[in-house]
Amino acid sequence: MADSVADKVRDAVEMVHVDTDQNPDLAQRYQVMGIPVMIRLEGGREVARLVGYRPESDVEAFARAAR
Repeated sequence: MADSVADKVRDAVEMVHVDTDQNPDLAQRYQVMGIPVMIRLEGGREVARLVGYRPESDVEAFARAAR
């Protein structure tokens, strides 16, 4: 699902998939306690977080809310 949302919002934001098993330091840095999680960064700072499975429409709205 994330790939289809990424295709829809590529004009607005960049979405990146991170494997927390392969990148535990990054998961710790952003305090990822559950998966799936989407973290919106603006200027390198976290401004919003979406945790848990959500319908594709919610994920797309979350991604498009980025400025």
